[in-house]
Amino acid sequence: MTVWPTARVTVVVETENERDAQEIRLRDAFGALAKQTYPRDLTEFLVVDSGEIPGLAQTVAEHLPYARILDGTGLTEYQMKNLGTREAAGDIVAFCDGDCAPESGWIEEVARSLGQAPPHVVGVQGHTALRPGLFSRQISVLLYGLRLDRSGRFSRRIVSDNCAFRRDFILRERFEPDRLPSTPETVLFTQASSRGLAIVVNDRMRSTHDYPRTSGLRGLFAMLGFFLRRAYSNGYCMTRVRFMVSGLRAGWVRGLGPVGPPVLAAGKIFADLGQIARSNRQFDLTWLEWIPFAPLYVAYYVGHLVGGYAALLGFSAPRF
Repeated sequence: MTVWPTARVTVVVETENERDAQEIRLRDAFGALAKQTYPRDLTEFLVVDSGEIPGLAQTVAEHLPYARILDGTGLTEYQMKNLGTREAAGDIVAFCDGDCAPESGWIEEVARSLGQAPPHVVGVQGHTALRPGLFSRQISVLLYGLRLDRSGRFSRRIVSDNCAFRRDFILRERFEPDRLPSTPETVLFTQASSRGLAIVVNDRMRSTHDYPRTSGLRGLFAMLGFFLRRAYSNGYCMTRVRFMVSGLRAGWVRGLGPVGPPVLAAGKIFADLGQIARSNRQFDLTWLEWIPFAPLYVAYYVGHLVGGYAALLGFSAPRF
């Protein structure tokens, strides 16, 4: 088994359209990766070009010139991740999205976690937080907060913009169904746990995810759009994937017809309450700070329901 600090790490960065309200852009993601403390000769960078970013080659040349660009024109987010995995030469494959800025020791923590872990540990999950803004900590908890096992050492959830896996595992299992904008992480976690494999948590493996500017009326609408699009997407995919993949928790809801989405939403509310309780301290939140967020909290699960019914009605998968 390859051990730290001799493990070769491949970092896969998928790219999507950049938004007007975006603060963390590709140049920032590449700049953060260029400042990593892990040895350069043990690191490979793969940038998957979605075909949606004008001047991507120039941006890579300016900020991460030793990266290799892969043609991912027309691919979804998870198809780009899978393409990067197939092309990776590293012992470990790490994933960082193009709107995220990892801290300088991020790759070092990836390599340390997996290089020192027993063979049944096939992945490592880091800590992602949204860039500061209105309600960013509460939304960070809902979208990126971790679910841990009883020991607190292992993750019961994968957040795909800040994670890494042993290459032999992720090459074999991959992110599937890769046409969906979310839930391939759930399928991947289910596949790993069903085989007795584990994903360790490393809180020092930190990354900041983009968040719309929330000042003014325009910023407020940008934030609401960011949040509610993800609620809709999660609800859609939670329902749709249970018709596509067997063995998932609550897979029986596909037989409930129109009752299925509310049952899934209720289960998510229960799981999220535990996630909130565990993550409040991590994001420096108190329960009182959730009170002004209550209308958005309710809207989040309404968005889930709408997405779930859209999946039942056969609407196309959302892509943002």
